[in-house]
Amino acid sequence: MSDKIDWNKVEAMADAMTDADIGLSRGQKMYTPEEGRKAYLEFRKNARKHPGYKEALRRVQAQQKAACALRLMREHANISQAEVARRMAVRAPAVSRLERLGATTLRSLTEYARACGYTISIVAKGHSEQLAMA
Repeated sequence: MSDKIDWNKVEAMADAMTDADIGLSRGQKMYTPEEGRKAYLEFRKNARKHPGYKEALRRVQAQQKAACALRLMREHANISQAEVARRMAVRAPAVSRLERLGATTLRSLTEYARACGYTISIVAKGHSEQLAMA
């Protein structure tokens, strides 16, 4: 078998492929890198005008802070992700995902903290008072 690529055949095959063959939905455009960059910048500009943008950004920032706090807990406990996974009885990729995306449930947050030797306290803040739950 030859290592040479017949680019004419490759181009002919590409031209013969349908959008569905390459994973595009009907009407979806495939971009060159430069077109893709321009489309992304336009999307980003328009996204910032969307009414829900600020709230979505706030949620993402809160998730990132939570994810960072989880990683710091583990690092301060001086244990590996594999050890946290063992203590939580989950696989290591689940711990990595928690540290990347933040805990999505109170249960996963509590179990992660416990595996690192921490406890979780919740403080509910109102207009004029705070309620602590430990």
